[in-house]
Amino acid sequence: MVHRAAQSVPLALLRLAGQLCVEKIARPQAIAAGDVPVSVEAIQPRWLTAVLAGNNPGAEVRALRIERASSGTHARHRLHLDWNDEGRGRGLPATIFTKSLPTLVARMVAGFNGHARIEGRFYTQLRPELAIEAPTCYHSCYDRRNFSGIHLLEDLVATKGATFCDHTTAVSQSMAEDMVDLLARLHGHFYASPRLAAELRWLADFPTWFTIGAEKMRTEHYTEKACLVAADLMPADLLARRTEIWPAVMRALDLHRALPATLIHSDVHIGNWYQTNAGHMGLCDWQCPSKGHWSRDFAYAVTAALEPHDRRLWERELLRRYLGRLQEICGARTSLDDAWTWYRQQIFQAFTMWTITLCHSPLLPSMQPEPMTLAMIARIATALSDLDCLDSFD
Repeated sequence: MVHRAAQSVPLALLRLAGQLCVEKIARPQAIAAGDVPVSVEAIQPRWLTAVLAGNNPGAEVRALRIERASSGTHARHRLHLDWNDEGRGRGLPATIFTKSLPTLVARMVAGFNGHARIEGRFYTQLRPELAIEAPTCYHSCYDRRNFSGIHLLEDLVATKGATFCDHTTAVSQSMAEDMVDLLARLHGHFYASPRLAAELRWLADFPTWFTIGAEKMRTEHYTEKACLVAADLMPADLLARRTEIWPAVMRALDLHRALPATLIHSDVHIGNWYQTNAGHMGLCDWQCPSKGHWSRDFAYAVTAALEPHDRRLWERELLRRYLGRLQEICGARTSLDDAWTWYRQQIFQAFTMWTITLCHSPLLPSMQPEPMTLAMIARIATALSDLDCLDSFD
C-alpha cells in the first residue's frame, strides 16, 4: 500500500518542474514589497528598499552585489547593499544573509514540506520575544502557489563576529553550558503554555511532525540501511541489536504525547550553533520548530556537539544545570532520575536525523557534507551504546 504522502510527491515534482521552466523563460523580478523573489537573482534594489527601509523615509538601496555562501535545504547568499547617504546615516545593514528556494530540490524539501513557511513565522512572530542568541530577521515571505520563499537575516559575521560550528569544533565545557542555558530559556518561555494550543496552532506537535516526515522520507527504511552502511562506526553491541532501534525510536516518540510540551527547535546539531565574538553560543536554522518535550533538544544537542569523552564527563552535570535553569525560568520541577531516563530515550530521535542524512531518497539533496554526517552518526551511536539506551524503556 502506498502512503498518501508518498503519492503526492511525484505530482508536486511535476508541477514544480513546470513552474521552474516558466520562471526560467519569464525571469520574474521582485520589485514591489508584496513580491516573493523566486531566487536572489530576481531581487531588485527597489524591492530591498521596500522591505528594508521601513520607517526610514528617503533611505534607498541603489545597488546590490550577490555573494554565494552555501546550499542545502536552502540556497544561502550574502547580499552586499549599497545604500544612499540617508540609508547609511540611519545605520541600515550593509550586508544581509539570505535563505531562498530557487531550485526544484530546495522547493520540495523546504517549500513543499512547509519548512520555509514555518521558519518565517518563527522569525517574525516568536523570535522577537525570546531572550536567546539567534539571528534577527528583517523580512520573510513565502508563496504557497509555487513554494518559493526567502528570509532576509542578520549577517552574524558582520554584526557579531560569529564563528559557525561544525563537527570539527572543539566544544568546551563552558560552551556546552551556554548551549544548555539557551535551551532552558527557549523551553522555559513556552513551557506548558496555553499559547501552544491557541495562537501557536500553526506549529505541529512533534509526534505529528516526525510521523509525517518519516512517511515522506521513509525514515525507517533508510535508518536500517544507514546502520549497515555505517557499520564500522556503530558500537558492536548496538549493531547487533539494530532491529530494535526503530521500535525504540517510536517508543521515544510516545514521550512527547505524555509529558508537558514547549517550543522545541528540533534540529539542534552542532552545525546549527555559532559563537559570537563575545563568547555567547547562538542557535540558527529554525526551519523545524515544533511543540514537544524539552528532552528532545537536550539529548540531541549534547550527543551531537560533544566528543564521547567529554560527553561522558559532563552530561550528567549539564542535565542538572539545565533542570536548574528551567526551574528558575518557569517553575518546572523535574527529578534528575526521570530526566536522565528521558535523555537516554530521546537520543534515538537524534540518531534518525543523521541516518536519513547518510542514506536517503535519490530525490533529496545531500543535506550535509559526508564527514559531518559520519561524525554525527558515530557520536550519537556511541552515546546510545554507552548509556544502554535500548534498555531505557524497561
